[in-house]
Amino acid sequence: MMDINKFIAPPLQFEVLEHDRVIAKVKLHYMNQTVEVWQDDTVEPVFLPFPGKSKVLVSDVLDYFESRCVPRTRHHIDKILQSMGLQEYVPTDIVKKTHGVLYDDYVWIRFSGEELNCTDVHPRYAIEQGISSDLY
Repeated sequence: MMDINKFIAPPLQFEVLEHDRVIAKVKLHYMNQTVEVWQDDTVEPVFLPFPGKSKVLVSDVLDYFESRCVPRTRHHIDKILQSMGLQEYVPTDIVKKTHGVLYDDYVWIRFSGEELNCTDVHPRYAIEQGISSDLY
């Protein structure tokens, strides 16, 4: 008998951090299209992935990922994707490579199973801390 579960992706689990402080935890269940979220309500809403949302949808997670990516309309986006080893613009895949790092803030994404800190993924923060990184 065929095991149907082998065709279903396991839940996507990640944390959103500001510097090295976990400010949100997210678990996206592909099977039933639900999202479990914990957000630190002491953090400024501008840093949270889903500020003010009581129910987070899968589409909200995908929109959040895209908000942490290089824009789809960026000049030479095909070359940028190629440099990441990607064939097409898929925000989830991009964020798995970039950790959702943007120059404008210190918010980033750490996926389940990763043991990273801010200096590992954020070149500007590493430089400010006087830490050499292999990111650049």
